Amino acid sequence: MQLYFQNSFVKLSYDKILRLGKAEWRGRLHGAELREAYLLCHEMINRFSLISWLADDRLMGAISPADLKWSLEVHVPNMAKSSLKRFARIPSKFEKNREAVGVMINKGYTLDLSLELRDFEDEKEAMKWLLETSQVSSATSSL
Repeated sequence: MQLYFQNSFVKLSYDKILRLGKAEWRGRLHGAELREAYLLCHEMINRFSLISWLADDRLMGAISPADLKWSLEVHVPNMAKSSLKRFARIPSKFEKNREAVGVMINKGYTLDLSLELRDFEDEKEAMKWLLETSQVSSATSSL
């Protein structure tokens, strides 16, 4: 995985060949910091035409009501119309984060989603599931 961006709250990385992106969240982001991180995720997805995404939310803190509102208006629709086909998530250990992300997921289902979403407890299992799509896509594009 190649590092794309990192600060004290988030680490974003990608694999161009596997068309896989990963976000590792730490702490409580809010306001401009959270929005910038989400926009960087979209930039990375679009730049490398990623089809698989792993969100490691285990250490991600609560999302404020204002940030949730912005996420529902901007972040979720952008994810829905992105090149992503599979989205694996390791949920946060913080209940308030899981609640907010649940609202975002439900909003995503109201859009015309062609994105498979699945939660995992283990990163190895999540990666295995994500790579099933990457390997099929790589084989198809090399024909």
